[in-house]
Amino acid sequence: MINTGLIGLIREKSKVVRAAKNLLKKSYLLFLIFILLLSIISIKANITKIGYSLAENNKTLKKTKLENKLLRTKMSALKSNYRIKKIAESNGMIFPRKKDIKSVKYE
Repeated sequence: MINTGLIGLIREKSKVVRAAKNLLKKSYLLFLIFILLLSIISIKANITKIGYSLAENNKTLKKTKLENKLLRTKMSALKSNYRIKKIAESNGMIFPRKKDIKSVKYE
């Protein structure tokens, strides 16, 4: 004789196990999707952060280049022969005349 009560319990247990496995498969899938979405959001946030940093660096670069140009212009004005001549004349210096120049022969 076959015990039918035991068969019913086995069938109920296998249905519960199957339902639990299906739920786990779905939850793994949901967990995986959730992790992937978080990864995508994190990557996009990092890209945006890098973009802001790049824009800030470009602004600093432009400012530095402009400052460099102004300094070069100022340096050119300070090196000008007219300015040097004017300062020398104000300090009593004059250009030498031909008779004031002595040539030395190097032997």
